[in-house]
Amino acid sequence: MKSWRWIALGGAGLLLLWAAGRWVLRGKNGLPVEVDTVRRQTLRPFIIETGVIRPAVEVPISPDVSGEVVHIYVKEGDYVRAGQVLFTIRPDNYRTALLQIQAAVQEARAQYAAAQASLAQQRALFLQDSVAYERAKKLYEGKALSEAEWDAARFRYLVAQSQLRSAENSLQAAYYRIRSAEANLTRAQLDYQRTSVYASMDGVVTRLLVKVGQRVVGVGQMAGTESVRIADFSRFIAEVQVSESDVVRLHAGDSAVVEVQAYPGLQLKGRVEEIGYSSGKAASPANEAASALGGEQVSTYLVRIAIDTAQHDRTRYPLRPDMTAIVRIFYALKQNVLAVPLQSVVSREGKEVVFVVENRLARERAVQTGVTADDRVEVMEGLAEGQVVVTGPYEVLQERLRDSTRVEPQPSHKTL
Repeated sequence: MKSWRWIALGGAGLLLLWAAGRWVLRGKNGLPVEVDTVRRQTLRPFIIETGVIRPAVEVPISPDVSGEVVHIYVKEGDYVRAGQVLFTIRPDNYRTALLQIQAAVQEARAQYAAAQASLAQQRALFLQDSVAYERAKKLYEGKALSEAEWDAARFRYLVAQSQLRSAENSLQAAYYRIRSAEANLTRAQLDYQRTSVYASMDGVVTRLLVKVGQRVVGVGQMAGTESVRIADFSRFIAEVQVSESDVVRLHAGDSAVVEVQAYPGLQLKGRVEEIGYSSGKAASPANEAASALGGEQVSTYLVRIAIDTAQHDRTRYPLRPDMTAIVRIFYALKQNVLAVPLQSVVSREGKEVVFVVENRLARERAVQTGVTADDRVEVMEGLAEGQVVVTGPYEVLQERLRDSTRVEPQPSHKTL
């Protein structure tokens, strides 16, 4: 029994010695941590947004006249030329109206000819009455004509003068009736021609929104029925909605990289072409929740990025309208600035701090950060070039590391 007791005591002693050795070793080596060096480098900060690919020029086509679609000559994806017929509207009513107005023009011209003849007749009668009036006037002044005869001659002259003016006015009215009828004829001819709807530009039919038998409304009545869209596929843009806090950093001409979700790995260069000045509200769960709670939603602004397709293989990677795009817009260039890995900056009591390794001890340092680019962040105050900072592991940085904690530096798993 004594031998077993000594064996048990010996085992317990060995366990205590092993635990003490582990404690001493740990106290000597410290917490294993990943580290990196504070160094100067060039940072290209950017914002990243999801948007859509669109043709730079896309034109909606609506008919000028209303009616029933009877023929469609194109389909989506067809390439069309300016002036090519896209579809036709039933022309029967417009042809009938054209014939009626042509007849009205002929009638107006006949009335004008009759008014000309009537005017010529009235001019002859007026000339005759004018001669009689002058003769009667001389006789009356010579006391050779009675008062009654003079009044009759003067009355006939005034009537002839009035009838002449009436004939002149009738001729002028007949002339304007011709002008009005001819204007109606021109409009009727145009309406008849407009029953055929033509392409306004060269391009690809991206949307066909009408079917045979469908009734469409012309642009002469309200907005008209949008029927076809034609796009120029020689140039594309990416459209993104940028929040109000980010849009103030952007300027026309800023460089961008556009990744098309349909083609993994494809990256297209671009530049900011236009920044909208009218805000909209971003459609997001956060905004929906804010709206439901009566809170303020985030304002966003439309930003258009012109895509450089000079080196784009259009055959292998054809772009289509409304493709999803992930856009990175580079809004500044910071050269020769101090930077550290983004994960090395942690929050302590509302301040940004990093842990600097000095003599195997982690020293807490308050810092002021600047722009962020990829996984690096600019340090404006608090660090010096060449210092070694703790970058991980995450659990150690966030929960276990404190000022003056002994650490065992190890190279970061990330490529420096």
